[in-house]
Amino acid sequence: MNRINHLSAMVFFTWFLSLIFSTASHAHLMAPHKGTLNFDDTGGYLVLSLPSSAFLKFDENNDNQLTMKEIKTRQQEIISFITKSIYLTEKNKKTYLSGALLAPQKSHTKEQNTVEQIVVIGKFLSPLSNSTTLNASLFGDTEKSKELTVMASNKSSNLKHIFKLNEQQTSQRLFH
Repeated sequence: MNRINHLSAMVFFTWFLSLIFSTASHAHLMAPHKGTLNFDDTGGYLVLSLPSSAFLKFDENNDNQLTMKEIKTRQQEIISFITKSIYLTEKNKKTYLSGALLAPQKSHTKEQNTVEQIVVIGKFLSPLSNSTTLNASLFGDTEKSKELTVMASNKSSNLKHIFKLNEQQTSQRLFH
């Protein structure tokens, strides 16, 4: 039975990755400039849709746009950059995002190879406490992309908290 569960998990994971990186897909995994952070007993699951303009330091040809090729070429550097820019704090302890995956979302209006949003999926391997704070400092260059709306939830207590982060307020305590 354990082998069947493992095989089922691998099939699901493969399907999920193919869905994320499918070139024919035009649906977004998460609405632009939005995110969710869902906690259970094992930690917090994060999904954030970030503007590609937050990652222009990885624009290899300096055209102020990211392409799929540029993201694939520098994927590990981008993940490292995200991990340093999005984290939880509790008192003096930082918890960084673990197992981050990138799901670039192509533009519907510009050149097909141009990426508008990068959906970040990962997990914080830290239990939720009363003083847990989300810190995020990845914002874009347009008015809409300078703000990130996040819905945090705690499965065990049915708490929900919706808040906004921006360049002036890059952190928010999750539950009071």
